[in-house]
Amino acid sequence: MASIVLKGRVGSRILLTPCGYPKDAMRTVLCLTGLLWLLHAWAEVKILPGDSLKITVEQDASLSRVYKVDDKGNLQMPLIGVLKAAGLTPDELAREIARRLREGDYIRNPQVKVELLERAKPSVSVAGAVRKAGEFTLQEGWRLADALREAEPSEAADLSAIRLERQDGTMLTLNFLKFQREGDQKENPELRPGDRIFVPLQPGGRNVIVVGAVQKPGVVPYEAGLTLIQAIGKAGGTLPEADTSRITLKRADTPTPQNIDLNTLQQDIPLQPGDQITVPYRAVRQFVLIRGGVRRPGLIAYAERMTLTQAIEAAGGPLPEAKLERITIERPAGKKTQRIVVNLLQVAQGTRPDEPLQPGDTIDVPLPRRRSGSIEEPLRVLWLLLSIYFLIARR
Repeated sequence: MASIVLKGRVGSRILLTPCGYPKDAMRTVLCLTGLLWLLHAWAEVKILPGDSLKITVEQDASLSRVYKVDDKGNLQMPLIGVLKAAGLTPDELAREIARRLREGDYIRNPQVKVELLERAKPSVSVAGAVRKAGEFTLQEGWRLADALREAEPSEAADLSAIRLERQDGTMLTLNFLKFQREGDQKENPELRPGDRIFVPLQPGGRNVIVVGAVQKPGVVPYEAGLTLIQAIGKAGGTLPEADTSRITLKRADTPTPQNIDLNTLQQDIPLQPGDQITVPYRAVRQFVLIRGGVRRPGLIAYAERMTLTQAIEAAGGPLPEAKLERITIERPAGKKTQRIVVNLLQVAQGTRPDEPLQPGDTIDVPLPRRRSGSIEEPLRVLWLLLSIYFLIARR
């Protein structure tokens, strides 16, 4: 490349690039350009599992709220269902939400904004035969021993067969006793964000262990006559997001666990020493959306076998002027939307069964149309009075 040299009035030499800029100025421009590119790259952050997002839909305030991305990188929104959020930028997710709202004929020209509210803190979870089960913030350099120290394994814990599940699906069985006795670091691996640690109960132990979606997971002392429901009660009861239709009971002397639907259980199950009860979480927390003539419109947490009347009650009940004879339920069905019309007055009278709901349903409780400032309503009243007068006069 040719350069141009100019002489100033005092004999100084200025080296120009082919673009006509001084060499130092060109270097400054290049540095600023690179800095702007880096700032743009930093601004376009990718969404991660566990992130909290503030999503605003200008045309529908009931959809605007804070959503949390689950461990699998998904989030669930009313009307459009489950979205894969992890790996997208906030702008990309906003465009995807707008596309689904538009293609589903929910909003004609949706204006969607997605903001990263809070980054997920790296964590690991410990469950099983421990005194302090739950999630722990992952510290730099943490190994299995550090997580177990925080969770405090119970006397009934089997430390020779700890299970470690990575986020990528890798399963490891670790003999932590070997690390304690011989210092073998292979049995005390470094932990990664999202690791799940399960400490099993010793075979033939005298306790019962309850893990999963309960208030106080851990060991429940066995006593004669202890039953499944009593053990779950001693563990604090189930959490709202528990999937009580898929509880498993593992006997110490039986390789295959027993599947139990607590919702349809006819008779409580007596327990044995060494039993392990697992109450799983629902894959995604589920909601229904209720709008219109109720006291608290918005999102309602979906519960197993929820019905229309239960959802309206959870929303504070209907307003006095609500038109209960034409409640509509919109239900996503692939690319189409199923529409169900329910006369709630018939349900209340017992002439129609209550309508079961599904996660993602949108309920509209209509209100009467208001005609403020219109001449139509006074004319209707005048016509009604004249009609009554005419009927009386004819008699």
